[in-house]
Amino acid sequence: MKQAVVLIHGIGEQKPMDTLRGFVDSVLDPPEPGEEAFWSKPDPLSDLFELRRLQSRGRSGSTHFYEYYWAYKVEGTSLQAVLAWLWSLIWRNTRGLPHSARTLIWMARLSVGGLFALLVTGVAPQWVSALQAMSPGDWRWLTAAGLWLVLQGALIHYLGDAARYLSPRPGNIRLRRAIRADGTRLLQALHERGEYERIIVVGHSLGSVIGYDILNAWWQRCHEELPGLADETVRAFVRDALKGDGPQPVLRSDLSALGEALRPDSDATALDAFREAQLAAQMELRKLGHPWRVTDFITLGSPLTHGALLLARSSEEFSARKRQRELPTCPPQRDDKGYAYGVKPPVDIGAGKKFTPLLPHHAAPFAVTRWTNLYAPVRWGLFGDIVGGPLAGVFGCGIRDIAVRIGGWRGWTVAAHTAYWRRTTPESGAAASAGSALKVLVDVLALRKLRQLVADRTGATPKPAEQTSDVDAKP
Repeated sequence: MKQAVVLIHGIGEQKPMDTLRGFVDSVLDPPEPGEEAFWSKPDPLSDLFELRRLQSRGRSGSTHFYEYYWAYKVEGTSLQAVLAWLWSLIWRNTRGLPHSARTLIWMARLSVGGLFALLVTGVAPQWVSALQAMSPGDWRWLTAAGLWLVLQGALIHYLGDAARYLSPRPGNIRLRRAIRADGTRLLQALHERGEYERIIVVGHSLGSVIGYDILNAWWQRCHEELPGLADETVRAFVRDALKGDGPQPVLRSDLSALGEALRPDSDATALDAFREAQLAAQMELRKLGHPWRVTDFITLGSPLTHGALLLARSSEEFSARKRQRELPTCPPQRDDKGYAYGVKPPVDIGAGKKFTPLLPHHAAPFAVTRWTNLYAPVRWGLFGDIVGGPLAGVFGCGIRDIAVRIGGWRGWTVAAHTAYWRRTTPESGAAASAGSALKVLVDVLALRKLRQLVADRTGATPKPAEQTSDVDAKP
């Protein structure tokens, strides 16, 4: 049995494989002396020579790691484009927005207000005159030029990616389409290979927004596929199941009942039951030949916490887009009879019997995919990861939010945003310190629980003991 992990990097001028290598180095157990934790092999799914597939060894020996590298597509970002995006956010109405989004807006407004005050009071013109009066060799020219380059570099090289992807201006549509299309093709290729029992999508920072988009896009393409119903073995299974509760009891009633019962104050037991039902519903679809294999979506430091600010023009529009099934939620928006609908006309399964299979609707990828969100809490409104935050109150109570600890000085600065899998101790993988972001991430990935998550639900026959790998064994 094999599983695939797709890592989607965040903003900045990322180099191919840098993010993935650091990620894999941290989440896998340290190798024995003289051995390697993973092999680097050609990536058969990419036409970029710089990309490789990392294949784990040892106790997680059936895991393949892929990087969806999209940074090279963002070219030609201008300072004006970034400032235009920021300007549009500054003038947003804060009514109905979450506290975190309002804080970002007011910080931007204070900054712009300070610059405006300098202009009005004449301080800024005096600075310009003083710079113009300097001699060419004056060191202050160098200082001013350096500050300008730093400002422009920070805005373009980091905020530029977000401005281009999140701003639906005509000039950005082609870029957004290209990034989403390539990510969707990667997911499609992983599914069509037919060798992965489980696919995990991990999105960091802006990569979590891209991951959300490509999961939605691929689900819309494949959610109505049930090729297995043409196979006589599957048809015989359905005929036998119809003598009892049917082949889809979880998707028919249990899943929606558990999802509708979730509330912001629900305890962990209710959420655990819903997440268990999500996996069970996916396995029901698999037995009918459905292609979907994404069991988990993991977001790290996700700006989706500011979804009402970044994905819509108002909080009312954001809520409407979720209700209208344009933006998938977890749990999904309810259909007439739950999260799924009956396929019409019924399918002839032989022996004089007909069967009406249930399929989750077009905006329900999270009916059968668990969503876990890790974030580093912000202290006093400024210290910590101000980009990420909880998502359950934004995209649904079916999301498991986990507040994590970033060790060292980074946990008190904006650098916390880039430290979710950074080692703060020599240990890595399962040996990472308890409560740390890395330890929580390793637990959520659950790379050594593939058989527990998949095989037991599909009724797969376990391999003989002498052939069972470590990844198949329960830890």
